Amino acid sequence: MIAVVSVTTAFAAWRASMVSSAAGDAIRQGLIDALKKQASTNEDWRKMYEEAGYAQTYAVALAQVEAFENSNDKTAQAQASTMRQYLLPSLQLVADPLTTDEKYLMSDGTYDLDLRFADLEAATPDLAALDPEASFKLSDQYSSEQRWLTVGVILLAISLFWLALSELSVKSSRLVTFAIGAGIYLFGLIWFGLVELIFFSIRGGAL
Repeated sequence: MIAVVSVTTAFAAWRASMVSSAAGDAIRQGLIDALKKQASTNEDWRKMYEEAGYAQTYAVALAQVEAFENSNDKTAQAQASTMRQYLLPSLQLVADPLTTDEKYLMSDGTYDLDLRFADLEAATPDLAALDPEASFKLSDQYSSEQRWLTVGVILLAISLFWLALSELSVKSSRLVTFAIGAGIYLFGLIWFGLVELIFFSIRGGAL
């Protein structure tokens, strides 16, 4: 009986250690996903504002060209023709797609930056799909399970103590100490099994 309880206790301690390791892995994955997601979001904001800056420059240059074209000054009109032929296409190109896709142009002449940002986020679905909170939640579940499993390990260790004590007891009390040790062992097994079953169900079948 002592050998059986010793092996069971060793297995329970190993399982509790594995659950603790899984909790660490989950929180580490959550941190990695959070960093990836934040880095991607930061890059999308940077790119969107860069495009917005180019679009603003294009809009200013276009307004200037239109003003020159409506001027009676022949020199200004000639300058406007040159700007429209060489400058505006270059500015429009670097401001693409804000200046080339009509869906980003709002009725008041400004650009829909929120829509542009949403499109940039949608361009990287793998990163957008990362869910750090899910990993953190999973880590909390594993940590909670590890604490409850530790209680089970302690119960098994206590039963081992009582069984060892029965070996040293006189015949009159040996049966009592053995019964106490065996009872605690069974309770520890039930405790351990219930904890595993409950958290197995919470995680939807994941060990």
